[in-house]
Amino acid sequence: MSTELKSSILTESGTNELEIIEFSLLKKQPDGSKKICYYGINVAKVREVIRVPDTTDYPNAQPNVLGVFSLRGKLIPLVDLASWLGVPTENDLENKVVIVTDFNRMANGFLVDSVSRIHRISWEEVESPSQFLEASDQDCVVAVVRQNTNLIMILDFEKVIADINPELSMEKYDVTKDKRVVIDDVMMAKREAKTIMVVDDSAFIRRLIENTLRSAGYNVISAKDGGQALDSLTEFVRLCNEENLPISEFVDGIVTDVEMPKMDGMHLVKRLREIEEYKTTPIVMFSSLMSDDNRRKAIELGANDTITKPEIGRMVGLMDSFVLNIEPPEGSGSTPAPESEE
Repeated sequence: MSTELKSSILTESGTNELEIIEFSLLKKQPDGSKKICYYGINVAKVREVIRVPDTTDYPNAQPNVLGVFSLRGKLIPLVDLASWLGVPTENDLENKVVIVTDFNRMANGFLVDSVSRIHRISWEEVESPSQFLEASDQDCVVAVVRQNTNLIMILDFEKVIADINPELSMEKYDVTKDKRVVIDDVMMAKREAKTIMVVDDSAFIRRLIENTLRSAGYNVISAKDGGQALDSLTEFVRLCNEENLPISEFVDGIVTDVEMPKMDGMHLVKRLREIEEYKTTPIVMFSSLMSDDNRRKAIELGANDTITKPEIGRMVGLMDSFVLNIEPPEGSGSTPAPESEE
């Protein structure tokens, strides 16, 4: 069994919709019974679903990595997702499947008990987990979807990957040690006069972006999803009109994710560019899903540039370029926009 999956929703014009794959883990209860736990992942992150492959042990691998396997000429780590989540399940590989993902420019395999269906939904139907629990850097759930009587937990797969492969984690990046970024009294003073809004539903990723920008001198405000960001930015417009102030009194630039509850990043960009005060505000999209097609769509909708996670090292250079009009050093700045198709 091998099922290849593709989604074109992100490349549509800010529809604020997504497709999620519903999968499950069969949790063993203390009394011997079993409980189905429902989870989800954006179809755009999934390459295919396969039977459990033969794996080869990898020396000194993280405890939740079962080994590596070869698929279409590429070596891919196999992660025991139930083990990482702390969900006890049967060790019956014959009846399990593997979700092969492709994002952050990496391929990974995740062992699960079953994959059931694909749901096409609006981001407005996706709820933030913070209404159930207080968000923290340790959260592994970024969103919740209600389907019939079930709650489907959308997992933070970027956090899973960062945990099993710390060498590739954005946590290792320190802007103060990046020779491409100028950090002196003059530049710090220039950045301290500017405010950047960071929009990301993952508390883990949001903290990393905030810390990077603040360490370089920028003032930072944040929002946990596109809906909250639009509400705040709309309120800024109201206050500016009341006091006859420029919008830069409140915000000078925006960094936004794509996948978010209530309103995704593509739709947020589209809505902001329809508001006069934000027609020229610098917007950079920072996402694990920034394929060539998605980058093209982001630029068409009005984003100034895009960054593919985990390239957080480009963040300050781009902000300097768009917010301070300072040409970024070679290797840290803007990527040429993709040529439009005839």
